[in-house]
Amino acid sequence: MTVLPEGVLRDAEPLDAPWDCVDKDASQQVKLQVRAIDEAIFALRQSSRVSPEAPIGYLLCGTERALLLDTGDAKEAAQCPIRATVDVLLDEWSESHGVARLPLVVAHTHGHNDHTEGDAQFAGRPDTTIVAKDVEAVHRFFGLTETVGTTTTFDLGERTLLIAPTPGHDARSITTIDPAAGLMFSGDTAYPGRLYVDDLPAAKLSLAAMVDLAETHDIHTVLGAHVENDRHGRDYPVLTRFHRDEAPFTLTTAQLRALRDDVQRADGNGVHTGDPMTLYVGKAYWPMLKLLARGVAWRLTGRG
Repeated sequence: MTVLPEGVLRDAEPLDAPWDCVDKDASQQVKLQVRAIDEAIFALRQSSRVSPEAPIGYLLCGTERALLLDTGDAKEAAQCPIRATVDVLLDEWSESHGVARLPLVVAHTHGHNDHTEGDAQFAGRPDTTIVAKDVEAVHRFFGLTETVGTTTTFDLGERTLLIAPTPGHDARSITTIDPAAGLMFSGDTAYPGRLYVDDLPAAKLSLAAMVDLAETHDIHTVLGAHVENDRHGRDYPVLTRFHRDEAPFTLTTAQLRALRDDVQRADGNGVHTGDPMTLYVGKAYWPMLKLLARGVAWRLTGRG
């Protein structure tokens, strides 16, 4: 096994194990943490010391190409060496399968900066396609329409993915499904935390479609891009760096159904309490200010 860049931690823990990269003490030496989901899929989580968002990206490998979903919140390799880490993982994959290094497609679950800043590290990388983050570019590259619930296929070579437009949180949001692995990659549309809804009608359509797709393709695990709740369902405020007793980052299909139902019940702007996500619909300025104030207080007292 090759050596990952300095500051990158590889673990062999189960998916529900705690992450060192968001622990107050363990994160001191960690910029990025890599966790294998199976032999061909890797979760890459940025340290909360690099970004308080601690975003999670995913590298999926086939026999003909690889797909990186999200590049995180650090433009510079010195902050977080996402490109060098991907290079090592792809070299290992290629060697173990006796093939040349795979061409890489860099795409995004959606277009917000904490998922796209790392694109700069991949500029000029050979055999690399970076999908621009505007809606038109995303839909054009994957062959998507604007109809929520429709899918297109994206073949990695002996691993065929399904891509679906799922706006609501962001007009550029997509959901990626790996039917063979039973996995759904949901970005910021479903994870243990807060769902910020920009377009409520679109979110209702998208969550309903995601549940239908999960049931149709026997999905057992939903993998999102953040964790904002602890194991008791309490949320971490905005800007919190350290996640004590963090909830597992995976969701079940049953939890996805619960989220769909919570979104369907939401009837306007504001905060709608739910499980596994609390919904922040529209411009919820006062609740967001309170979240921010809590986060600042946690930072000042050393709690977060």
